[in-house]
This record gives sequence, C-alpha cells and structure tokens, in this order.
Amino acid sequence: MTAADPTDEAAFAPGTRAPQPRTRERWPGRRPFVWAPRARTVEVLLPQAHGHAERRPMRLVGAHEPGYWRADDELAHGTDYAFSIDGGPALPDPCSTLLPHGLHGPSRVLDETFAWQDDAWRGVDLRRGVLLHLDIASVTAEGTLDGAAALLPAIAALGVDGVELSPLTAFDPRTGPEAGVRLFAVHEPYGGPRALQRFVDTAHRAGLAVVLDLPHRWSVADALGLHAFGPYATGARMGPRGGSAPARDTPRINLDGSGSRGSRDFLIADARRWLEEYHVDGLLLDVEALVDRSAMPFLSELADAVQAVAAQSGRPRTLFMDGPGRSDRLTTIIEHILSGAGGSAPLAALSDLAEATFPPGSTVARPPSTFRRAQRAAARSASVLVGDLTRLPAAARAVPWPDPRAALPPADPDDQAALLAFAALAGTGLVLDTEHVPVRHHEPDDQRLVSWTRRLLTLRPSSLADLAEEVRPSPAPGVLVVRRGRSALVLVTAREPVEVDLERHLDEPAGTWRVAASWDPDGTHLLAGTLQVPGRTVVVLRADLEPAAEVD
Repeated sequence: MTAADPTDEAAFAPGTRAPQPRTRERWPGRRPFVWAPRARTVEVLLPQAHGHAERRPMRLVGAHEPGYWRADDELAHGTDYAFSIDGGPALPDPCSTLLPHGLHGPSRVLDETFAWQDDAWRGVDLRRGVLLHLDIASVTAEGTLDGAAALLPAIAALGVDGVELSPLTAFDPRTGPEAGVRLFAVHEPYGGPRALQRFVDTAHRAGLAVVLDLPHRWSVADALGLHAFGPYATGARMGPRGGSAPARDTPRINLDGSGSRGSRDFLIADARRWLEEYHVDGLLLDVEALVDRSAMPFLSELADAVQAVAAQSGRPRTLFMDGPGRSDRLTTIIEHILSGAGGSAPLAALSDLAEATFPPGSTVARPPSTFRRAQRAAARSASVLVGDLTRLPAAARAVPWPDPRAALPPADPDDQAALLAFAALAGTGLVLDTEHVPVRHHEPDDQRLVSWTRRLLTLRPSSLADLAEEVRPSPAPGVLVVRRGRSALVLVTAREPVEVDLERHLDEPAGTWRVAASWDPDGTHLLAGTLQVPGRTVVVLRADLEPAAEVD
C-alpha cells in the first residue's frame, strides 16, 4: 500500500489546520507511529541477536490522517526499535524519546510515568516575568540537571519567577548540536528524561516556573536523515545566525510548502509533550527558524495547541518568541555607553536607550511579520505569545542563534551592576544570566551582585507600572539620568564623585525623590535635593507620592 502523494492531498496544502482526531493515540507512545507520505512500505524493525532484526509491517492510518503509518501492536517499555522505509536501512524514529545507542541508533520505548509532587503549583504569568538562564552543561561542575537542581533554593531567594534552560535535546557529542538534534529526546549526559522531570518538580515546589529552549533550527539537519521519511525540510538553507552560507548551515523547516502538514504536526507534538509530560511552563522559540508564509501561520496553530494544554491543566503556559538581534538590544546599548566611561554617551545611544529600556508600545522592536500574523490569526490564543524580552549577555550567547561578534559581558562588578539596574527596571520580560547573578559563587563581589539583583527585583513591579520614559539632559560628562514616571536611574560612568540637582534634572520639588537602591549605598547621599554619587555607581530613585523628609 502506498501513502497518498502530499502534493495531491488537500490536507497537505500550506496553512491548513492539523487533523486532530479524537482517536489519535498518545504520540510518541508505545505503538510505533510515523509520518512517511511518500513511502510505499514502512516496517518496524526489532533488533535481534547477531545483527538480525524482526520486521513487522505497518499500515496506513487512513484518509483522515494522510501519510501516517501505524504498527498493529504496542511495544513494551524498554524495547528497542527502528523503521525501514521501502525496505531500506534501519532508521531511528524521528520522534525518538530515548536513544541509548546514539543519535543514529535504534530508538527505545520510554516509560515516562513519574510520581509528580507539584499539585500545588498553579503557574505564574511570565509575560513580563524574570527568568534566570541556566546552561546545564556549565552552571555546575557536574554539568547535569540534578546538579543544577541544587541551586534552585538560592535562585528562588532572588525573587525571580523562574528559570530558562538551554537546549536539552539529544545530540552527538562528537559533532555538537549544530549538526542535528533529536527534538523529543533529553540529552543523556545531562541526566536524561528522568532528571528533567525531577528538576521541574523541584522547581515548582520551590515556586519557580521552568522555560525550555527548543532548538528548532537544528531539528531538521541533513545528518538526521529525516528526508528519508518525508519533506520535513525545504531547499532553503539557514545559518547559525540567520546569515547566508556560513561554514555550517542547516535546512529550513518546511512549514508552508508541499507536505508541510507532517512537519507542523511534528513540532506541535514535541511542544505538547514538554508541556504535558514534563510540566514545563513555557517554551522559547526561534522566530527566524519558524518563518512561514502560509494563510494560517504555524505560530498561531502552535499557540492554539498550547492554549488548549493550559486550559486542560489549569496552569498558564507561555511561548517566548526570540531570535537574532531581538533580545540583546538593551544590553548592547548599555555596553556602548559603559565603554565610553568618563565621557558623554552618544546622543544616538541615548535615544536608543530610551526606547529599549522602557518601550512606549507593546514590543521592543517591530516584531517579524510571522509573529504579527500569528497574533492576528490566533486571537483566542494570542495571550500565550510573548515577543518582548531583554537578555543579559551570557543568556544571549547561550541561545541557538548567538552572534559570534557580540561583546563579552563586562567583568567589572561596577559595570555589571549598571547593566543589571537598566535591565531589571526595563519594561519587558527579562532573562538574567549567572555571570551577572553568580548564585553558585560565594566571593564578596559575587554576593554583592546577588544582593543587588534581589533589591532591584523588589523595585521592578512599581517600575513596570510607571509611564513612558525619557533620557534627561546630562548633568556632567560621564553622568546619565533616565526617568520613567516616578522612577529614575542615575548612572555615573566617571571615576570621580558627582553631584546631581534632582529638582533641575527631574522636574520635581526638592524632597520628592528618595534613594531606593544604590550600588554604593555608603557613598550615596541625598541632601536638600542634591544627590551625591560616587564614581562608577548606579542609583535607583523613587518619587514619593507626597514630599518626604530628606534621606541621608
């Protein structure tokens, strides 16, 4: 029996909705199930002794799910299996959840049953939340999810809303994830699927949400062999940063071409699995890797699926849209200003700073057309799509689209404190990093940065409620004043102490302002409306609703 040609099936037309029959079994699950629309035959291979394999034919599911094949029988947990297309070689399941023999070896049926203890977790609104990015491979000496879980109490004490995890998908350690990842499988050196379940369960009990980075731009790489099953990829190529023809590029995911129904189902099934089986609260998506021009944007279809999971579970779920040049805008501007320590910041940088720190509209930068179309098409589910993020430098370097030309984060604690202040009080969602917030280290400078972060996050809710900002005239070279409603930041990049007349520069009577936080509290004084600030210091001010006594 031969599968229907996707070019002749209406179900494969670009932008059509996924068929969601109520009879579809859990996928991936114990019964082998695969999309192979161009195959004449598909078999399940069960490895036997001496390199032999038992071959079991699969059957087409039916016209309601064109191109899908299903086995007659379920396999026991722990069973190794592979697929053969038209009598060809053994291929791992594109939706492999466990790969004990490596990225290109047989798949194994995974028992994902877990004794969850997070029933009390009701989730959190992450649309303007604060996350701490964790690169599992490097955040602890063990390089495992269990090792990172030991940091969760300290992370919760910061006052953040959750953690963002670098991609955890399985890859070949010899070639790296850029050569291809298996989206559905957790990388075994990180601890495997059980370790991720333990991590999320522990995070929820600590009051922290978990956001997982899905590296879609590596998910249909040539080396994975998905072309043997169907048109998962297009002929277009995409580089690590979205550039043209780098040394290692990958195909684009087929989201709007002939046969795109299967690749859409593939990505939606993967997203639902992390949300349902692993209780993850949010997913980070690479907007550039998910570009499509169909009548029904893939992002809207994905948003509908995520909204359905949220409604069924009673917990909010979030899709974060990010990509090259989107979430590192503020930190790039601040780095530019800090690099001119002792001098006046360029006017262009100050203008950009105003827009990036406290955007007057709903987005930091105009979102890509795919995102805008998805929001319009998924009106019912648009609330799960978030396009505004600010990333600190190490969090920006850890995503699948890092810019190798990006500057390294400042190693000087004074510069790190300044960047933290602007980022923490910005009007967008925020992803901190462990270089600026070193929760695992205990040196004095490290602990000072952790305490500074904790203080800034207590001020963040009132800052978000303020009005649009403006950059004020500089009182002196090396001094920057930014006001937003009843909040203000004073940054001194000069090395000498300065005095700032607040009534003159912030247009409020003397006594209105108070020092809410200072990187150098012992050297910062507010006397008779004049703020005395040490060199290399950032100060956060709040205006009281009624004039108050002077604060020293």
